[in-house]
Amino acid sequence: MYENLRIETDRLVIRNFTNADIGQLYRIVNNETIMKYVPFAEERTLEECEELMKRILNRYRESTISNFKGFLLLVVSKDNNECVGFVGLFPLSYDITETELFYGLFEEHYSKGFATEIGKAIIEYGFKNMNINKIVATVNKDNEVSKRVLDKMGMCFECEIEDEEAKDSSYDGELLYSINRI
Repeated sequence: MYENLRIETDRLVIRNFTNADIGQLYRIVNNETIMKYVPFAEERTLEECEELMKRILNRYRESTISNFKGFLLLVVSKDNNECVGFVGLFPLSYDITETELFYGLFEEHYSKGFATEIGKAIIEYGFKNMNINKIVATVNKDNEVSKRVLDKMGMCFECEIEDEEAKDSSYDGELLYSINRI
């Protein structure tokens, strides 16, 4: 269902990863700045990235509106096809109509408005083309820049995550933001 996903903004193309993008995936998952706030972050070898790529490509094929498994998309500049970063949507385990948004940019693309542009485009796509009623995002309470980006995307602060299980995880100190389909 999502094998040919392509979203264009004024400056960016948000599209499926392909096998030809293995080098970009490797750069992304091994970039400390990008992965600093990503809960599932871990360094990966090229072989591990190849396995990850297989899972990413399988999700495109396996996901449907009624059985959404999530996706990870590559973001490139329209001007020069340079990799800007990634964005993903994954269903929350308890409800496929509620989905988590996450993204990461290479540092050289900070402060250009790309994160907001990417987020707004994915939110619009999710609400218009998928069976999504609510999109959430978590952000580290110390990450002021990402909190402002989520505000600019139209998301609202909901709460601080205070789960005892989160105390020893990457979600410790996370804030929850959300936006509902209107």
